[in-house]
Amino acid sequence: MERALTIGVAGHVDHGKTTLVRQLTGVETDRLGEEKRRGISIELGFAPLTLDVLGQPVRIGFVDMPGHERFVRRMISGAAGIDAVLLVVAADEGVMPQGREHLAICELLGVQQGAIVLTKVDMADELLTELVAEDVQDLVTDTALDGAPILQFSAMEPDRWLPQLKTQLGELAAGWLSARQAQRSSRAMMPFRLPIDRSFVLPGRGTIVTGTAAAGQIETGMSLAVHPGSLRFRVRGLQRHGADVTSFVAPGRVALDLAGATAEEVPVGAVLAADGALLETDRIDAKITTLTHLKRPLKLRQRALVHLGTTHVEAAITQLSGEPLLPGETAFVQLHLDRPLAVAGGERFIVRSSSVDPRHGQTIAGGQVLHPAPARHRLGDARVLTELDRLSTGDGETRVAAMVALARDRGLNEAELAQHLDLPAAAIAKAVKSNLARGRLRRFGKPPRYLSPLAVESLEQRAQAAVDRSHTQMPDRPGLDEAELTRQIGQWLDPQMTGALVATLIKRGVLVRVGKDVARPDFKPKRLTARKEVHEAITAVLGHADDLAVPIGNAFMTEVSARSGSDADEIALAVREGVASGQLVQIRAGFVLPSARLNSAIESVFQAFSQQERFTTGELKEVLGLSRKHLIPVAEYLDGQRLTVRDPDGNRRFRAKALQAWLARN
Repeated sequence: MERALTIGVAGHVDHGKTTLVRQLTGVETDRLGEEKRRGISIELGFAPLTLDVLGQPVRIGFVDMPGHERFVRRMISGAAGIDAVLLVVAADEGVMPQGREHLAICELLGVQQGAIVLTKVDMADELLTELVAEDVQDLVTDTALDGAPILQFSAMEPDRWLPQLKTQLGELAAGWLSARQAQRSSRAMMPFRLPIDRSFVLPGRGTIVTGTAAAGQIETGMSLAVHPGSLRFRVRGLQRHGADVTSFVAPGRVALDLAGATAEEVPVGAVLAADGALLETDRIDAKITTLTHLKRPLKLRQRALVHLGTTHVEAAITQLSGEPLLPGETAFVQLHLDRPLAVAGGERFIVRSSSVDPRHGQTIAGGQVLHPAPARHRLGDARVLTELDRLSTGDGETRVAAMVALARDRGLNEAELAQHLDLPAAAIAKAVKSNLARGRLRRFGKPPRYLSPLAVESLEQRAQAAVDRSHTQMPDRPGLDEAELTRQIGQWLDPQMTGALVATLIKRGVLVRVGKDVARPDFKPKRLTARKEVHEAITAVLGHADDLAVPIGNAFMTEVSARSGSDADEIALAVREGVASGQLVQIRAGFVLPSARLNSAIESVFQAFSQQERFTTGELKEVLGLSRKHLIPVAEYLDGQRLTVRDPDGNRRFRAKALQAWLARN
């Protein structure tokens, strides 16, 4: 694996960040005419440097981040994914507001290492430089840079300061590499993900995108998905620090040449990812920390601007505890984004005040994604808060169990767990196996879906309640069929899962199977019979003509009830008895026809269209003489009985076997 680091260069405007990078690398990162005219950085700048670290080369990718307060959102994009930060402070000015904000942003984004560089030391005497160094030490106290070395540099005397600075950076890089190595190895085993921070067309090459890849590995020829959206592009070429390569292992800076893409199709702010690696979501569970200097707490529900990766979106933030969030405190929240974004579990983000807030533009908090696609939660739900805490602080095994618990009775499969958690697939498989052995997960179906014991208990209770209702409401039936059981438990359920759930309950003796139905072991169906008057009323309402246009729905129920004094349950019982005896056919709920009359109509349809390859709904209407209210259910009944099949244009044809059987009889 290549030894490389991505280092962000942060600090107040005009403190010499761009000059420092240029002196170190020889690269002018201010590319735009406006940047050169105004003398300030507007866009992110990138420059490579190779340093000797313990006798081996290390590739450094510097990210020069704009220092002006108007361009903080670009600074945030650059800080996402860096390994370390150089906080630049001019010796002649000292600590300034954007330097403070940049430090806070880097810390909120999880940057745990770095150094301070005092620039323009030629502009300050020794005493002033010492005072500024003390101010900087006060600034970084109790932050990730507490105790970080303070380096010095002057662009006016590069021969004096540059060799020493490079030597110091090389020594620091050795420690930074060591601290990041375990995390880098884990990241490399996860699906590829790259937030795009530059997108442009290079003559002779095509569309190029660059970014700091957060995870994964790629090779030329691979296909990547663009999020949001559904576009896919092949990686035609790769560049690492200006050199062509055939493969790349994250994390780090990389440039991709995408075959057939336009710059508009892969804009800054989009995310390139391996197929199936990311979810596009407008709801996120997260843990956030507010800055200590806020003058008032975040409200229970707060509008804010969320910076995620290299993009940003307005959002509503809800405190899941049900309490406002005080300055300097940490809490679990749910973010409702104004538009869907591609989000990865574990991804860090920055919260700034929105356009409707008097503090518009201020950085107010930062956080980390815990669940990229959660359900809505009730405020103050202790169970949800407990599982989010386990997601935030637990090991891989605990986090897998917590994520499954938050899925409630829908459960998750391993592919979904990989989308939700920032863990390699192998680690997830190991955690699932361990949780199963310890009874913290239950497995259902093939491919397997995992549920928490509490969710399984909930499903079992609902299944038993559904069977009990069936016995009460339809005491003449032997039980409840599994398709109806699935519908009553939850229509989203995989039928395999229902089958596994029923099998477990049967094994425990809670339910028994009766033919295709399931029932309680002690249930005995009652032999109920509808009154003769109800059957006679149904016959009268359906009439004796050949017409299929009989009363249906509420009209049918009302007329039968009026004639016989029966209720809906008794009418339904009489219909079931008629269907069981073969005298009636139920086209759909509330639409009943005498069997002989329906068979005669089907016969006329075969006679009319047996010589045609297909027929339209209009032609069927002419043969049957029905309005759409009756025609459509009858046509769908023919499809359901596998007599006809409908094509994409809405026309129908007879199924070959059905037509051959009719021809054989005639």
